[in-house]
Amino acid sequence: MERFDVVVVGAGPAGSLAARAAAEDGARTLLLDHRREIGQPVQCGEFLPTWEELGTLFDLPPGLAGAYAIPPATVLRAIRTMTCVSPYGHRFTFPLSGAVVSRRAFDKALAARAEGAGAELRFPVGVTGVEGSEVRLAGGARVEAGAIVGADGPTSTVARAVGLAPRRTMFRMITGSADGPLSDGIELFFGRDARPGYAWAFPRADDLNVGLGVTRLPRGATLSGLLDAFTERAALGRARERTTWWVPIGPPPETLVAGRVALAGDAANLVMATNGGGIPTAMLRGWLAGGAAARSARGEAPLAAYDAAWRSILYAPLARAARIERWGEGVALADPLLALAMRYIGTSGLDALMRLRWPHRARGAA
Repeated sequence: MERFDVVVVGAGPAGSLAARAAAEDGARTLLLDHRREIGQPVQCGEFLPTWEELGTLFDLPPGLAGAYAIPPATVLRAIRTMTCVSPYGHRFTFPLSGAVVSRRAFDKALAARAEGAGAELRFPVGVTGVEGSEVRLAGGARVEAGAIVGADGPTSTVARAVGLAPRRTMFRMITGSADGPLSDGIELFFGRDARPGYAWAFPRADDLNVGLGVTRLPRGATLSGLLDAFTERAALGRARERTTWWVPIGPPPETLVAGRVALAGDAANLVMATNGGGIPTAMLRGWLAGGAAARSARGEAPLAAYDAAWRSILYAPLARAARIERWGEGVALADPLLALAMRYIGTSGLDALMRLRWPHRARGAA
């Protein structure tokens, strides 16, 4: 049986960052993914904030900046504003710096960085379970690991195998490509065809990434039908290349560690509940998980040190976002109430809700 210091399951942003961090820390690392093509299908709005914008959400140590470096060749369009659109068309625009990326290229680039650091990438290789130090592969083979990182999505096989089942609501999501006006701003649409939830139109190089997410479907409705209604109402082209998936929304769990296993990515249930953004937190916790797994495999520190690391950076703002999302879901069920709330809190209030800005205490302050 092959043995690795660290085995990472899932080559999305979290898994590739975990594998890269472990390999750079000197661990013999294996990165597995069940897909035939890394980054495909695209299950994402493809927007990423800049490192500086991310710093308005989380109190980030400077040493993590390298983990969040966006591969320049994957950027399709620089973004400078965000607009929130109420159910009756009122628009609230505020500054937001970031980029829309090609997730197909982005995921491949992150996996290539992990390989460049020394990790071994194998795909398509399915994982059927975890038992102690062994990772069971489709077809009956097994590999042994000193530590395991489960970054295999919201229905994680690794999480189920070790009994880590975070409390969450699964948002139904659909995305596609459509023709429409291109600008340097992303747009979020609330109410109407995505209630409770929101729809979006994010400009890429030559078209739009359009989609929506809802907690539940109205009677007789389908995700494709809701997407058609949204694009027609927004005067956009009909969406093509559609993909459906799930996004877990809920409070951050108390622990992401069980035995030799640490969870990252959507498997860890650390999506920003107020805006559904999951890539930045996936990259950060993937990096933290990979470093902790490498040190644990060498016996230098318990894997539980990962919990302390991600909680110190991510827990408080994610918990706050989950509370706001629970409060806002009731408001979002009625378009008139939602429109009134958006008019009442205005642009600055929506800015704060979507990005959860707050004045950071100076480091070392009481």
